[in-house]
Amino acid sequence: MEDTPSMDELEGDLAPETVNLRGTVVDAIEADEVRIYQGGVNRVFAGIVEMDTGGAATIDAETVSLNESVGVVIRADVLDANECGAGVVVAQDMRLTNSRAVIAVAGNANLQDSSTLILLAREVNGDVETVLDTRGAILAGLVAGVAAGLVLLAGGLLTRRRS
Repeated sequence: MEDTPSMDELEGDLAPETVNLRGTVVDAIEADEVRIYQGGVNRVFAGIVEMDTGGAATIDAETVSLNESVGVVIRADVLDANECGAGVVVAQDMRLTNSRAVIAVAGNANLQDSSTLILLAREVNGDVETVLDTRGAILAGLVAGVAAGLVLLAGGLLTRRRS
């Protein structure tokens, strides 16, 4: 009987150029180009990712284009999202249209009818709703630090009195 290599053995040799998912959920994809339509993936590592009505836990790519999709953590050089939701987005050039992100970090952020909880960007263009912008995040960090320091100080004073 001839030995045939398993997928794990071939994994290092196989580097698909393009992966197309349609209505499928997979664990991980590594390819030059990934196109997902009504599907989901846990982890994507690619040069180009296009997702339409899909979801991904982690996307790490040079260019990401999302339409009516969800991503938990997205890292890209260029991100274009239309009517999407995201947890953490890190991109050099980010364009969000009718989208929501919890934390967005970008060199250049172009937002149209979008909102973020925290937005950290060198340059912001367009109307955006943020709970915390860069100044607000710094101020919130300072207030949280002072509050935590006061709680620790009070706790230290109470434990000294009992000793």
